Amino acid sequence: MTYYVGVPLVVLGALIEASVLPLFRIAGLQPNLVLVILVAWLMVRGSSEAFVLIPIGGVVLGLTESAPLGTALIALAPIALLHDLHGAHLREGGIIPAVAFTVLMTVVFHLVYLLAYTVSGQSGDWIGAFLRVTVPACLLNVIVLLPTYLILSGLNQESRRPGYV
Repeated sequence: MTYYVGVPLVVLGALIEASVLPLFRIAGLQPNLVLVILVAWLMVRGSSEAFVLIPIGGVVLGLTESAPLGTALIALAPIALLHDLHGAHLREGGIIPAVAFTVLMTVVFHLVYLLAYTVSGQSGDWIGAFLRVTVPACLLNVIVLLPTYLILSGLNQESRRPGYV
């Protein structure tokens, strides 16, 4: 399970996030599928593969959404930076650190978007946006993370078995 799975998964996640998930919004919100896939991949497979997938996910997500170009790439970049600050121990912790890291990255992701909209002159109430959008988005992302993490973890264990092609 390497880039042959990771790149199509991230691209498909970005396309689903832009085209299908808006049809199934909950209270006007949807999970950030690309962010969840990248965090789960980082936790299961490590940073060497995630460092390649993060820019791919950021570019594809940026091309499919209506935000200023490059915002998604800049918003996803802290995944790698924050993981490096914490070190390799984050990967060894299992699902609990994955949930905490997803919440942290969701907050950072939304703050980057708020900053991008402020710079482009479309600013609003940051505290209101944080409470109405970011906090529920954290919950949605964690709900989506749990099966995503378990599936990627299972696939990772399967690929390490002897005789796996």
